[in-house]
Amino acid sequence: MAAASGAEVGDTQTNGAQANGAQASHSTERRGIWAETRRLLSGCGSLLRHSGVRLGWLILLTQLLILGVAFPVFGWLFREAMRANGMHGLDLGHLTLGAGIPITLALIALIATIAFWFLSMQFTALVVLLRWSERGITARAFFRELGRVARKLVRPSSLPLVAYLFVLLPLTGFGFTSAMVRGVAIPPFISGELFKTTVGAIAFTAFLLVLAFLNLRLAATVPVFVLTEATGRQAMRASWRMTRGFRGTLPIIFAGVIVFACGALASLLLTLVAVVPTAISDAIAPDASVVVAAYSLGVAQVAGFFITGGLTAAIAAILITLIRGSDQTLPKPNERAEGHATGPDRTSRRAGLGIIAASLAVAVVFGTASIGTFETLARSPETLVLAHRGLSEGGVENTISGLDAAAKAGADLVEMDVMQTKDGEFIAMHDATLGRLADQPDAVKDLTLAELTDITVRDQQGHSDTIPSFRDYVSHAEEIGMPLLIEIKLGGADTDDHVERLIAELEELGVLNNHIYHSLDPASVSTLKHLRPDLTVGYTMAFAGGDIPDTPADFIVVEEWTATSEMQEAATRAGLGFKVWTVNEVAGMREHLRRSTDGIISDRPDQVLAARVEMQEESGLADVLLDALTRFVKIP
Repeated sequence: MAAASGAEVGDTQTNGAQANGAQASHSTERRGIWAETRRLLSGCGSLLRHSGVRLGWLILLTQLLILGVAFPVFGWLFREAMRANGMHGLDLGHLTLGAGIPITLALIALIATIAFWFLSMQFTALVVLLRWSERGITARAFFRELGRVARKLVRPSSLPLVAYLFVLLPLTGFGFTSAMVRGVAIPPFISGELFKTTVGAIAFTAFLLVLAFLNLRLAATVPVFVLTEATGRQAMRASWRMTRGFRGTLPIIFAGVIVFACGALASLLLTLVAVVPTAISDAIAPDASVVVAAYSLGVAQVAGFFITGGLTAAIAAILITLIRGSDQTLPKPNERAEGHATGPDRTSRRAGLGIIAASLAVAVVFGTASIGTFETLARSPETLVLAHRGLSEGGVENTISGLDAAAKAGADLVEMDVMQTKDGEFIAMHDATLGRLADQPDAVKDLTLAELTDITVRDQQGHSDTIPSFRDYVSHAEEIGMPLLIEIKLGGADTDDHVERLIAELEELGVLNNHIYHSLDPASVSTLKHLRPDLTVGYTMAFAGGDIPDTPADFIVVEEWTATSEMQEAATRAGLGFKVWTVNEVAGMREHLRRSTDGIISDRPDQVLAARVEMQEESGLADVLLDALTRFVKIP
C-alpha cells in the first residue's frame, strides 16, 4: 500500500482516503492558530470522553505495575549488578574494573532494555486505547496492537526512540510522562555549578531551550510510531514535518498550556481537600492525626495517579488529533485493528463502581504503609544546617568574609575546602583552577601559598576578597566559635602524606578535635580514620545508588539527587550518619528537615534555618501533610 496522508491515520474508511487527505490539506491551510488550537482541544476532549472508564483502569493498573513490579525488579537487578563486581552499590569513588565487570555491564544493559520496553508499551497502550476510543476495541485487538508495536521495537530501525524516550523527553518534560523516567534529569550539583558563572548560566539555559525545542518538534513521534508502520526515524521525521513553523508549534503549545493549567488547578484542589481532614483532626482529636494524615496521603496519591495519567492522556489525545488533521504525508497507517472494532465504550455503573472500589483499596494500602512515615515526619527536626563554602550572599566562597556571613546567619557549621599548593602548604579553595573566581588560567597546583594568598577572588554577587590560607581560615573560625566541616580536596599537588601534614597543622593550632572532616577520596578518609580514630570523618559520594558503601567513615555525605529515603534508612541501620549536599531548593530543604536528615549542606543556609524554626514551632500534622503533598512525595 502506498504512503497515505495524515488524514488517513485513524480514518474508518480506506476508500477515498486520498480525497480526505486533500481536504485536510486545504482546511489546514485555511485554519488559523487559534482555530487549530480549538480543534486540538475539541479532539482531545472527544477522545478522553469516549475512552471512559477504560482509561481510568489503564492508568491505575499501569501505575501499580510500575510501583509493585517494575521498580522492585529493577532494584533487585541493580543490586545484583553491583554485587557481581564486588560493590554494595553504585559509588564512583569505589568503582573498580574487577572480574565481575562484564556481568555488571550485562545486567545494567538488561535493566535498560526492560525499562525501555516497559516505557514504550506504557505509551503504546495509551495511544492505542485513545485511537480506537470512539468506536471501541476488543481486548483481543488491544493486545494484538501491543504485540505489533512490541515486535517493531526489537528492530534496529527503532533505536532512535531510545534517546527520545529516555533522554530528550524526561529532561524537558513535555508530552508523555512516566514514573519510569522521573529520575532522569541533570543533577543539581552540575546545574548549580554551571549557574555560578555567567557563561555557564547562558550555556546551560541555551542547552535547555534547544532540548525543549527538539522535544516540541518531536512530540508526535510516539503516536506516529504506534499508529503507522513507521520506523523510529520515520516517526521522528513525520513529527518534525507536522510541527513546522508557528502554525505547527503554537497550537500544540497553547493546547498543552491549557491542559497543564487544568492539571495544576486539579492538583491544587486535591491538595486543599486532602489537608482538610487532618486540620480538623489536629483541632479536635490530635492523637488521631497521624492516622488521618496517612490515609489522606494515600487517597491523594491514588488521585494523583489519575491527574498525572490524565494529563499524559490529554497530551496524547492532542497529538492524535494533530495527526488526524495533518496535511503531511505519513507512513502507511496500520489497519490491522480495524476489524476488531466493537462500538463505543459505554461506561457502566458496575465498571465505574469497580474502579472506585479498586482505587479505595489501593489508597488504604498506601495509607497503612504511610503511618510509620508520618510518625517520623511529625518529629521536630534536629537537622544541622551547614553553610556550603560559607554564605554566598555575604562573601566569596571559602573566604573570611563568607565565613563571617555564615556565622552571622546562624549556621551550625560551615563546610569548606582545603587543598595543597605547589610548595606543599594548604589553601582554602574548592576549584583546582582560578578561572571561575579570579579569571586567571593558573592551576592551584602550579602556584605557591604566597602567590595564591595575594590573589583577589570575586563572585557574581559583586563580593571580593583574597584567598585565605587554610591556617588563617581555621584560626578565624576558632575566633568566632564556628565549627567546620573540612573537605579534603585533591588538586594535583597532593603529597603522599597530605593527610598527615593536615593533621599536624591542625594539631599545631590546637583545633583538630574542634571540627569534623570529609572527602570524596576514599583513601584520604581511610587514612584519616586510621591515624585518628577519635575524629568524626565522613565519606562523600559524588554519585550513589543501591546500598551504602563499605567505608570506615562515621557518616556519609550524599548528593541531593541520589539521597533517597531508602539510602538514609540503610545508613541509619549501619550506624552511619547521613548528610546531604547541596540542597538549594525549598522543596529539598523541607523534605530533608522532615526526614530528620543529620545535616543539610546548602548555599542558602538562612532559608534552611528559617524552615527549621518554622517546623519546630508548628503543632499538628496538617503542615506536615501539606509538605508531603506539595514538595516531596513522588506521585507517579
